Amino acid sequence: MSRKLTARFVETAKAAGARRDVRDAKVKGLELRITKAGGKTWALRYRRQSDGAKRIVTLGSFPDYKLEEARDWAEDRKREIARGEDPAVKKQARKEAVTFEDLANDWIARHGEVNKSERAVRDDRSMLKLHINPEIGSMKAVEVRKRDVIRLLDAVKAKVDARTADSKKPRRMTHRPNRVFETVRAIFRWAIGRDVLQIDPTAGIAPPIKKEKARERELSPEEIRTLWQALEMAPVERRKLPKGSALGTKIVGDSELKMTRATALAIQISLVTGQRIGEVAGIAKTELNLNDVAPIWIIPGERTKNGEPNRVPLSPLAVKLIREAQKLLADRRLNNDEWLFPGIKDPMQPMKAHSATKALERSRNALGIANFRIHDLRRTAATGMAELGISPHTVSLVLNHISVRRGTITGKVYDRYSYDREKRDALNAWGLQLAKIVAGAGTNNVVSYSGLASMCSP
Repeated sequence: MSRKLTARFVETAKAAGARRDVRDAKVKGLELRITKAGGKTWALRYRRQSDGAKRIVTLGSFPDYKLEEARDWAEDRKREIARGEDPAVKKQARKEAVTFEDLANDWIARHGEVNKSERAVRDDRSMLKLHINPEIGSMKAVEVRKRDVIRLLDAVKAKVDARTADSKKPRRMTHRPNRVFETVRAIFRWAIGRDVLQIDPTAGIAPPIKKEKARERELSPEEIRTLWQALEMAPVERRKLPKGSALGTKIVGDSELKMTRATALAIQISLVTGQRIGEVAGIAKTELNLNDVAPIWIIPGERTKNGEPNRVPLSPLAVKLIREAQKLLADRRLNNDEWLFPGIKDPMQPMKAHSATKALERSRNALGIANFRIHDLRRTAATGMAELGISPHTVSLVLNHISVRRGTITGKVYDRYSYDREKRDALNAWGLQLAKIVAGAGTNNVVSYSGLASMCSP
C-alpha cells in the first residue's frame, strides 16, 4: 500500500489484523510498519548498487521519530546508496563495533600487561575506572570525537585530589589530568596501529595542564625531626569508639596523628631508603635478607615503576625499622606469612600504597608541616645524599632511575655490575645523617661523606 503520508495519518493509523506496511508516496522507499499490537516503525527499502540486491534498513519507532524526521533520514540514506554504500551493512557494523571500554580492556591485555610493570598497569586500570570510562567508556570507540575527549579532560581537571578530600583545604589534581590524556591518546594510537580505528580524536588536543611544574620540595632538617618524632608517637592499634557513642563522635582530634605505627614505619622506611611508598608498603618477607654482614632488600621488577628490579642495601637504621615492623606482626599475632605490612582490612594482602598517603593527609594538622607530600620523602633522601657528597650517578642508582643503567648501550647490554657497595655506602651515610638530625645534632653542619662511609664499614 502506498500513499502520501501525513502527520495525522501516521499518528492514527492502525493495523487491520496482521502487520500493515504503508509506503510513502513522497519519499520513495520509505515505509511505516504497523504491528498488530499498534507499534509503529520506520524503514527504508532499497536496492544495493553493487549487485541490485533488495535490502531494508530500519530507523526507529514512532513517535521517537516523527514523519519529517523519518523523511530526512531516508533521503540521507538514499544519498549514501547513490554513492555505492550499503546503509544496512553500516548499521550492523555499528551494532558490532566495540565500545571504548572494550577497546581499553583489549589495550590493557595486549599492550599494558605485556610491556608495562604491574604497578603501571594498576595505575592505568585506576584511571580508566575512576576518570575515563565514566565519561566515554560506553561510547562506540569509532564515534568518540575530539569534543568528547575535551569534555573528559575538563571533568578530570575539575575534580578534587582524593588524597586531600578529607582535609580542610582540598586541592585540585595538578598532574593527573595529563596522565589521563596520555592514557586515552595511547589507546587510540594503539588502535590505529592495529587498524581497528582510522581516526585519532586526540590529535591536535594539547595536554590539559600546559606546564607541569616539577615538585621541588624537600624537607629541612627541622621538618625531618618534626616528622620523625610525630611518627614515633603513632599508636600500635587503631583506636575505636566506645559502644554507644553518638553519631559523628571523633575519637582522634585534629591535633593527633591519624595512623598506626605500622603505617608510620612504612613512611620512615621510605625516607631512610629513598624508595617509593608503594614499593615499601608492598614489601614481601621473601624480598628481605637481614643478615649481619650485608643486609639487603631486593625489589622485583614487577613491583617497580620502571619494571627494573632494584637491589636496596639496608642501612643499620633501615634494619632497625624493619625489625620493629616484624615485631609488630609477632605481637599482634597476625596470620600473615607473606607481607611486612599487611593490609588493615585484609591482612592476607599487602598494605595499599595510598593508605600511607591518605594517613599523612589526615594527619597534616598534627604534623604542622606545610606543603608536604609523601613523595617528597624520596626527593629529601636524594637531596640529603647529594649534600653528603655522594655522586649523582650513585644517587640515581639508589632511586632506581632507568636512565642511569639503561640510558646507553654500555649500561643496557654490557654493565652487569650491581653497584651494591656504592649504594650501601650512600645509604649508610644517609642513615647516619638522619640519626644525627633526629637526635638534634649536626643540623647545621653536614658531616663529610668519606667520614660517614668509613663509620658504616662492616
